[in-house]
Amino acid sequence: MTRALDIFLKFLMASCLALMVGVVSWQVFSRYVMGDPAAWTEEVARMLLIWVGLLGGVYAYRLKAHLGLDLLRMKVGPAGQRRLDVITDICCGAFAFAVLVTGGGMLVQLTWELKQTTAALGIPMASVYIVLPLSGVLIVYYSIISLLSGPVETTL
Repeated sequence: MTRALDIFLKFLMASCLALMVGVVSWQVFSRYVMGDPAAWTEEVARMLLIWVGLLGGVYAYRLKAHLGLDLLRMKVGPAGQRRLDVITDICCGAFAFAVLVTGGGMLVQLTWELKQTTAALGIPMASVYIVLPLSGVLIVYYSIISLLSGPVETTL
């Protein structure tokens, strides 16, 4: 299941990025060639950027390629590195749950109840913000996978 989720996540990010390039290209074309800029393009590009940014963070976390400091990790041996990996996975999972899943879920619920919509297209803001709890759930899932797949140390 994890492999299929990885593939779907890559496909979703690539699709959002390709769509964003198309939308921004249309924005530039309609503004400078046609002289009549499309009002919806900036809004859609902003939404797609939010989705690509958050889902890209999830995928970077999955690959352990996210920005981080490894000064301490490089100073300890393999057992210490595994302990640090466990601590990091627990902290990242807890943070993602508290901020992205819980806080993002409350934001989605609030914008849904208030019936907030985007200015140009009238799309519910909840559909834009739903990526917050979604990315939080994915980070929690990947942190659990990372915790379970690592070598178990008897000294933990």
